[in-house]
Amino acid sequence: MRRTYALAVLDVPNSRKKMEPAINDVWKRVKQPTKPPGWISVYRWKTRFLQSKNDVRALIDNASNKGNRTSRYNSVVTSLCQEAISARYLKRERNTIQETFEDALLRVMKENELRPDSDQLPMPTRRLISGLIADIPEFDKCSARYGHDAALKKFRSVRGHRVVSAPLERAEIDHTHLDLFVVDDRTSLPLGRPYVTACIDCYTRCILGIYVGFTPPSYQSVAACLKDCFLPKVNLKDQYPEIVNEWAAHGVMRQLVVDGGQEFYSKSLEQVCLSLGIEWCAAPRREPWFKGRIERFFGTFNRGISHGIPGTAFSNIFEKDDYDPSKYAVVKFSTLKWIIRKWIADVYHQETHRALETTPARMWASSIRPENIRLPDESTQFDAVMGRVYRRVLAHKGIEFEGLFYSSPELNELRIKEGSNLEVEIRVDENDIGSIYVVWPKTGSTYRVTARDIEYANGISLWQHSIFKKWQKERDPINQNPYG
Repeated sequence: MRRTYALAVLDVPNSRKKMEPAINDVWKRVKQPTKPPGWISVYRWKTRFLQSKNDVRALIDNASNKGNRTSRYNSVVTSLCQEAISARYLKRERNTIQETFEDALLRVMKENELRPDSDQLPMPTRRLISGLIADIPEFDKCSARYGHDAALKKFRSVRGHRVVSAPLERAEIDHTHLDLFVVDDRTSLPLGRPYVTACIDCYTRCILGIYVGFTPPSYQSVAACLKDCFLPKVNLKDQYPEIVNEWAAHGVMRQLVVDGGQEFYSKSLEQVCLSLGIEWCAAPRREPWFKGRIERFFGTFNRGISHGIPGTAFSNIFEKDDYDPSKYAVVKFSTLKWIIRKWIADVYHQETHRALETTPARMWASSIRPENIRLPDESTQFDAVMGRVYRRVLAHKGIEFEGLFYSSPELNELRIKEGSNLEVEIRVDENDIGSIYVVWPKTGSTYRVTARDIEYANGISLWQHSIFKKWQKERDPINQNPYG
């Protein structure tokens, strides 16, 4: 732009009367800058251009090189100020710039007390402290003042996240503690706050499966949730006639995203993923936004299910006041399971999702055909794959597991053929220990075996069984202390 004006007045006499008409003609043509430059400025451009023998680089503005480029503070003062910044400003107490400046003044004054009058240090200014703080990277300042996790969250970038293009391509699974106290169906006694394990399809935002229970997150809850994901929910309306809409989302996902929970790193889950062709993907530690879809769902879920119902526990303890959720809990556990299923099928799946601009149910129906949904193999093999893996010895009494014995004619025939004591692998559905699956490693053959005491074991979970054993041990007269 400057070269254009300089060339326009190159042969024009250096006077205002002669140069201004030429400058205005150029400005009407190029319309830069916002108003015509002054003739003195153009005269200077012309002079620099001619002196440089028509080198356009002479017209570049070097304003950044103007002024004094050396600091009037020596390295000692700068070092003391940086110490004050580290001790005051870059701390979780989040002291102000003024407090940091006062600390720097104190440090320089103490240093001057040890120096002769001829070698006194200049006192720093607030502007110096502000400049040194401004030179620190923003991430480092945020990390020092608010914590590393807060800095990661504030400066995170979503550019590396995987973009999904089809249903069942990627799913996220996680747990939450429901903000609601429930009561037992039979005794009406408060049971506490249940845990919820849910798995969401990243492309359609449909919930593939869900599990509600009182045991802390474990492989048992993960396996129950995945089983609900994989199989079609054909009996949903038979179990809950009040549900209006179909829950069509199901199937085996290509990739499963988990967090750092110990239950997601079990050998049993690894076996499930290998058997069903699922890519197991771990989210980075303390980065919940890596699986933000399931985290966002849990927030919506807790607000939709828990808040406003008698027995709600409140996610924030300061909202609780003198409200006792266990005292006012009136929702039965069976009712809660019905509420959750109905809310997902009739509310969450039917409401327009902001990111999709359509409902999750409609997104699922329009993007996948039923014949393209991946399903596990026959149910017997599927139950064996989903069970938790243990190692046991098959002997003449059968297989012992948690004080229960399991045997069958097929296992006896296996002993006759292979040996009296065999090391086998068992798969246990911890939600129902009435039967187990025995895998003979040599051939991969699977046997379903029921417990001898089937009346007791049928339908109870491993967690319930452990509670019963603990209760019996505490009340066994042999274990009582006669001097207690």
